[in-house]
Amino acid sequence: MDRNIWQNICHFKHHIGETTPFAFKGKDYCLFNVSAINGAQPKGKPDHAVIVERKTGKEIAHILDEHYFIYAYVANGTCYCYGTYVGNNATWRGDTIAMTCSKDLRHWSKPVHIFHYDQGRVFNNAIAFDGKRYIMLFETDDKCYPPFTFRFLESTDLVHWKLLDKPIYGDKKYVGGPALYYLDGFFYITYVNEFINEETRAMNYDTCIARSKDLVNWEEGTRPILFPDYGHRPYPRKHPSVYEINASDAEFIEKDSKVTVFYCGGNQQGICDNATAEYNGTLLDLFQRFFKSK
Repeated sequence: MDRNIWQNICHFKHHIGETTPFAFKGKDYCLFNVSAINGAQPKGKPDHAVIVERKTGKEIAHILDEHYFIYAYVANGTCYCYGTYVGNNATWRGDTIAMTCSKDLRHWSKPVHIFHYDQGRVFNNAIAFDGKRYIMLFETDDKCYPPFTFRFLESTDLVHWKLLDKPIYGDKKYVGGPALYYLDGFFYITYVNEFINEETRAMNYDTCIARSKDLVNWEEGTRPILFPDYGHRPYPRKHPSVYEINASDAEFIEKDSKVTVFYCGGNQQGICDNATAEYNGTLLDLFQRFFKSK
C-alpha cells in the first residue's frame, strides 16, 4: 500500500468475501458475501450475503441464499441488492442475476431475476448513475473474450435492464473485481490487475483505475491505486509462511471528505482477509490523482 496516500490500514477477518460499504438513512453498513468456498462458513450451507452495521458489527439482514457476487446499491430511499444465482452446489457459477430490495434493511422483497446472459456465466457486478440512467457493469466468462471481461447494462428504474452492445472493457487484458462510479462527467472503473513480481517471478494482483466519458473510449490511470502489502501475513496462525500478494475487489465510500476503501488481501488462492484504508479527501480528488490531467 502507498502510505503517502492511504492511512489507517487495517486488516481483519469478518466473512472474508467481497464487500460493499454503503450508507442508508443516516447509518453506515457493510454487505459481506459469505461462502464455504473461501472458508467464511461451514461446508454445505448456501452462499448468501449478510448486512451488518459498520460501527457495532451487528448483523441486520441475511439475504439471497444460493447467490454470490452480491452487491448493494442505494437509491430513492431503497437498498437494492443484486447477486448471481449459483444454487447450493458451491461452484460460484451462474448465468442469471437476481435482485431483492428493501426500504428498511429488515423486510426484503422476493428475489426476482433481472438479467440472464446467454453467452456465458456472470460474476461480480457494480452500478453507477450518470444523472439520466443507471449503468450496471458485470463480469463474464463469455468465450469471445478473456475472463473476466466487463459488459454493461442500462436501466432507468433499477429493475428492468438492457444489455448494451458496444461498451466492453477488458477484452484485451485480464480484469476482475470491478467497482464503478460516476463523478464530474466521467465513469471511473477500478479493477484487479495481474502482474509478474520482478523479485519472485510469481503472479501478483493489484487494483488499477480507468475512466471514460462514454464507456467506450477509456483512459488508463498512471499507476495502481492499491497494491499488496508484502509484509502482511493474512493468516499467520494457520499459514505462517503465506504473505500477501493481492489487493483486490476494492469498493470505495466517501463521508465527511474522507474516503474509506474496503478490499480483499491474501494470496488469491484461498488464504485471505479483509482490509480497509483511509484517504483524507474526496473520492473525486482521490481518483484524479491517478490521471495526468483533471
